[in-house]
Amino acid sequence: MEATELRLNNFVIYEDEIVPVIGMENNDNGLLVKIDSHNVTDFRNLKPIALTAEWFQRLGFKEAYRSSTRVRFELPNYCRYDFDLSSNKILQGFLFFGNYIKCNHLHQLQNIYFTLTGEELKIEECLKQREIVA
Repeated sequence: MEATELRLNNFVIYEDEIVPVIGMENNDNGLLVKIDSHNVTDFRNLKPIALTAEWFQRLGFKEAYRSSTRVRFELPNYCRYDFDLSSNKILQGFLFFGNYIKCNHLHQLQNIYFTLTGEELKIEECLKQREIVA
């Protein structure tokens, strides 16, 4: 994960917990990220959250199609994401006007959605509090 990929409200993993990015500040050594009212850490201590079927359900997506080679999730009236089950992963990503935008992590999907809609991608209420990653 690159520092340039992060923006406010992205969810990431810090010390095995899912946390939101609530502030950022550049310093001489890189990017410092505020994850709560008391903790600031170097962005290199953060890990991305891999997109999974469970995450798409938390985001309000519904499984719309399944075959032996592909699973499609849709957010009603707006967007689609395809998981390519083959080894080459050519047809995987956020589907936008017939083109796949590669994104494998939650923060990337949050950023694409925000760029296209000007709104935050809504995530289940349970993530308002820190959640431990199993």
